[in-house]
Amino acid sequence: MDDKENVDPDPKANKPSRSSRPPSSTKRWKSKKNVTFEPPSKSYLDRLPAEILDMICEELWDEDIPALRLQCRYLCKIATAHLLRCVFVRFKKTSIDSLLQLSSHPLLSQNVQTITYEPNLLERRSRQAWEKDIPLRDYHETSHIPAPPKQSASEREWRLYHRSLRKAVHQYDRKPYSPQELDAAWPIYQKYLQEQEDLIIRDNACQDLSRAVQRFPNLSAIHVNFGFGLWCGTGWSADTSVNPYGDGLCQAFSTAHGYREAPGVEQIVSLIKMLDTVGVKLASLRIGNLSWRFFLQYEEDYVGNSDLFYAIKRIVQSLRDIKLVITTWSSLVNDDDDGDDQEVQEYSEVEECRTYLDRGSLGRLLSGAQDLHKLAIEFDAYEVKCPIDFQYLVLDTHWSHLHTIELDSVDAHEDDWIKFFERHATNLKDVSFATIRLLDGKWPDVLERMQQLLSLEEAHFDKDLCGVAPNQMWRLDPPGYTSSKDDSVQENRTRWALENFMVNGGVCPLRDEEAHPQSSSWYF
Repeated sequence: MDDKENVDPDPKANKPSRSSRPPSSTKRWKSKKNVTFEPPSKSYLDRLPAEILDMICEELWDEDIPALRLQCRYLCKIATAHLLRCVFVRFKKTSIDSLLQLSSHPLLSQNVQTITYEPNLLERRSRQAWEKDIPLRDYHETSHIPAPPKQSASEREWRLYHRSLRKAVHQYDRKPYSPQELDAAWPIYQKYLQEQEDLIIRDNACQDLSRAVQRFPNLSAIHVNFGFGLWCGTGWSADTSVNPYGDGLCQAFSTAHGYREAPGVEQIVSLIKMLDTVGVKLASLRIGNLSWRFFLQYEEDYVGNSDLFYAIKRIVQSLRDIKLVITTWSSLVNDDDDGDDQEVQEYSEVEECRTYLDRGSLGRLLSGAQDLHKLAIEFDAYEVKCPIDFQYLVLDTHWSHLHTIELDSVDAHEDDWIKFFERHATNLKDVSFATIRLLDGKWPDVLERMQQLLSLEEAHFDKDLCGVAPNQMWRLDPPGYTSSKDDSVQENRTRWALENFMVNGGVCPLRDEEAHPQSSSWYF
């Protein structure tokens, strides 16, 4: 939920009286101030049945709902039930206060179904280090970029606009911020840091979040670290509409020194414990940029964290949609006495992650979701091995309602892979694979067996299909900035052929080595 987002005002407020509105006749009407109004165009939207309008509102973007509410009382009543279905919350005082205000509203609190939570943190820096991290002023923060003309503008006006745009981008000097601007932003940055530390002391604001969540009777989904991308925090910008910390010329990532984990791990732990305490029955839980070290904390035999293990176990039982984007990257930060970073060493922990997850901890966690409909497990990197073996991800679990599975950067043995799809042959309808490394067997044989077992409605492939014994490699991701719709690119043609084969059948296209040759490069 945006920091500036307030409870929607009463639709009756500031509404002109009936006598002040223009008449419905085709004649022009002049007010006492000699302002001429055109008659309003006829709209049949308000004549549709409430059930049809309700279906229309379901398909609208959240930002379109307020405009629809302003049309008339009839549409306002129907659209209000769809207002603020998804609420965005940051780990920031003003954002959490706005959530509490929303939860106190007798009408709008009934609408909230999804909370998207961004627990990214600001990093404490000295004045010198803070100034050094501020990039040059961006193009969109200046008045040198010309405004585009109207769609009805002439061809000459459009040519003038494009010339002015190229001139502004290529010739404008992106100057740094002035000393006066820096002096004004520095205390704002310090204020944000102090507010953040106060929230951390108060158990990561769990008491406030708990009060709010209890007042959302229809809450069914929590999405964490998905608001502004997985890997870049909130994105750097001085524009507060893009970056909530823009007026402090800073951005939110993570503050932990020493081993710097993925953003917000402590806040995620506190959130899960709070949800379990409140007793919320979630249908969807999605966590992005989740450090693999998080799973070290929920094992039953992990000293002092057994409460977290059982909290996660109870939450998983009601889930129908699980998505985990797991990162294997860590960084070691060495600071001097002033808090300035001297050295940042980033490295991948794929091997450590693989060693731990191959003990079955993640598989045991997922097995508790017996009503699972959609499962998405993604990793951000792989080296000699992918971060997990498929057999330890799914174990021997049978999800009788599993409809969709999405996997990224996973190793698999042919037997384990086929047995899983045999168990789910009757209900699985949608598959998505990216960088699957087959440890034994040949992909054409495996894909043909899958196609015989499944009756798929959709199939998606991305990145690579790899094999170890024998060596195999098909690239399915177009190189560089090539469009994924360009039919002249080999990777696109192979990907489309595979997706069509998995849904419609036939002969596996990978058997035609001339039409779909393997890549000459090899990563392992």
